[in-house]
Amino acid sequence: MASVNSRNDLLSVLSYELHELFPITGFDINFDRIIHSDQPVLLDEGLCIGNLILHLPPGSNYVGDDLLKSVSAQVSAAISRIWSTEEVANREGEKTLLLTFSNEIAAIKNRADLFDEVVAKVKKIFGIERFIIAKINEDQTTFSAFALDPSGNAIMQPDYKNLASGNHQINDGVFSRAIASDDPVLFDVHNLSQEPGAPAYVDFWKRVGMQYVMIVALRAGGNNIGFAILNFNTCERIDTTSTLLKGICVQLAVKVSQILAYEEIERREREKSMLLAFSNAIASERNKNAFAKILKQQLNELFQIQDYVIHALSEDKKYQTPLLFDPDADFANHPDFSKLVGHWTDIRDGVFDVALTSPGPVTINIEQTVVALRLGHEVIGVMKFRHEDQTEFVIQERLFKSICSQIAISAANIIANEKVNQQLNEIKKYKEHLEEEKIYLKEEIESSINNSEIVGESPELKKVFRLIAQVAYSDSTVLLLGETGTGKELVARAIHNSSPHKSKLMVKVNCAAIPPTLIESELFGHERGSFTGAVERRIGKFELANNGTLFLDEIGEMTLEVQVKLLRALQEREIERVGGKAAIKTNVRIITATNRDLEKLLEEGKFRSDLYYRLNTFPITIPPLRNRKDDIPKLAMHFIARYSKKTGKKIEAISHKVIQELIEYDWPGNIRELEHLIERSVLMVTGDSINEVHLPHQKRNTALSHDKEDNIIKSLKENEKDHILKVLRHVKGRIGGKGGAAEILGLPTSTLNSRIKKLGIRREHL
Repeated sequence: MASVNSRNDLLSVLSYELHELFPITGFDINFDRIIHSDQPVLLDEGLCIGNLILHLPPGSNYVGDDLLKSVSAQVSAAISRIWSTEEVANREGEKTLLLTFSNEIAAIKNRADLFDEVVAKVKKIFGIERFIIAKINEDQTTFSAFALDPSGNAIMQPDYKNLASGNHQINDGVFSRAIASDDPVLFDVHNLSQEPGAPAYVDFWKRVGMQYVMIVALRAGGNNIGFAILNFNTCERIDTTSTLLKGICVQLAVKVSQILAYEEIERREREKSMLLAFSNAIASERNKNAFAKILKQQLNELFQIQDYVIHALSEDKKYQTPLLFDPDADFANHPDFSKLVGHWTDIRDGVFDVALTSPGPVTINIEQTVVALRLGHEVIGVMKFRHEDQTEFVIQERLFKSICSQIAISAANIIANEKVNQQLNEIKKYKEHLEEEKIYLKEEIESSINNSEIVGESPELKKVFRLIAQVAYSDSTVLLLGETGTGKELVARAIHNSSPHKSKLMVKVNCAAIPPTLIESELFGHERGSFTGAVERRIGKFELANNGTLFLDEIGEMTLEVQVKLLRALQEREIERVGGKAAIKTNVRIITATNRDLEKLLEEGKFRSDLYYRLNTFPITIPPLRNRKDDIPKLAMHFIARYSKKTGKKIEAISHKVIQELIEYDWPGNIRELEHLIERSVLMVTGDSINEVHLPHQKRNTALSHDKEDNIIKSLKENEKDHILKVLRHVKGRIGGKGGAAEILGLPTSTLNSRIKKLGIRREHL
């Protein structure tokens, strides 16, 4: 067996020799290092490496002898030679692979190219699922991502961005183990997640399906510069002692160190370019927000300045107010600082007056430095700022002085620009209001209700006219009650047109047609960005109706939350836009309408009592059409004239038979139902007269209604109230005298009055 140098050769020789030397049916070589005393032992330099297992035929009682021991020794020697040959070949292969790897990454100078060259190759060599490189930050206590593997479902996780872009503590019980070891450290992610106080990224690893993670500390020149993180989904190919892995990580460490050095050189070159571009970047900038962002970036990158504030001086140089500041600083949202913005404060506070008399920066305390901003010889402001470490804050005086001059020019431009913008905003405000009025008036003209005529002369309608005349010239809140379709909006328009506000808008809002989440914005307006979809500032109906009338239809559908804000607007005569901070004064006449029983909503807790009493200052009940049937002929002719004109037909009459049918019908949909019926009849008629209308099956509907009412079980008190109301309606509200309700009910007038008061029966119920 001296010439045997491979496993295949060994098997071929053994297969022939063993069958020649021994009466066997087959053989196996076991490398499990477990000694079986009944089998020949294979030894390598005195250490057991396995057994030579011979398969004897049934009934054989052959026992090992010196020949078998000699064969075992030769097999052991052959295996040892084969292993040595394979190890040499593996080492040569690793050297070749490392040399190839080194050549491939030698010319790489940036992260992206490094990752493109490394990730696929390392994955293939070691059978890993993900490969990540992290770098140790300058503070030597935290690490952050250097190159991330975009494969897999990791990027779909909600916390991926924060974990990928954030800094993480090295001394966290995971990476601290890796940095303390010269060899790769293997972690079982499931077991790691069970440890108390496991870092947040361990749970992330588990969620994205990472089962085993190997972390290798990257070192270059004796310094720890980062980590290589390898993810395996099976432990079969994991070898923490792999010299190939260590060699690749050494080369990676060198290359990462080089790339970081390249990046540092590029950063310094970029810094020089930024110094040259600073003047151009800010000199022509007029917009305050844009200027603040540019200044924040430039000051931080050039001088590591943080939390800056530029204070503008008044024309007499006696007062100051914050003009520009870092919007991300902690102080920016502090209530005390917010009070200072837009308000002038005396400069004689021991800080500003010192800066005004100093030619350069003045360190006030360990946290603050101030410098005067001069435009020529005139001081126009003061910049106050903070530096991370004042002891290391070294500024090139000439450069910083030049930069402060440029800041002064831009600040002066912004101050002048703000004065112009303030004037333009006033003009824009009036223009927006006029545009909103124009749009609203256009919608009104195009709407289906395009005239405010109230047709009819019935006694019930004349009562409404009298009430309109009584309340129109006041600013009192009016509540219009009545069934749907009775013309509440026409009455509201009549009140507006008879009021001192008739030259202004009457703005209408249907509270039932607007989603509860949007009605507040519809009424009070909103600022840009106050909620999703608020891409621009919008004024609400209260502002649009300022000095005019706001008609809130279907007020009973308003949510309790909005009711509170509506009540405040009515009482305080001021509103706040959604997302706004300033109160806006308004002068609006409020008219509301509903077809619901607000008193019942009060009992159910669906309507606020304080708002109800505020709205119910002057209630007007609009009679249903069935109570003013004398007006039906005039209304019919009014709608015939309207829709004849629209359709181009010449219809001049309506038959007596049709009029009688219209009068006999109960009109549950009131005037709106009549209007739609006439419109349909006009469309269907072929002559110049309407001789037929298609009324709903009233009897069947009435029967169904009665059946429904019969199924409602009422209390004795409710039945008594309904019966008294029925009698009162029959006698048209007359209580005493001959033929009055008291006589019909067989009660004394005083008793009936007492019962009416106790049952809460009011005139509007009739």
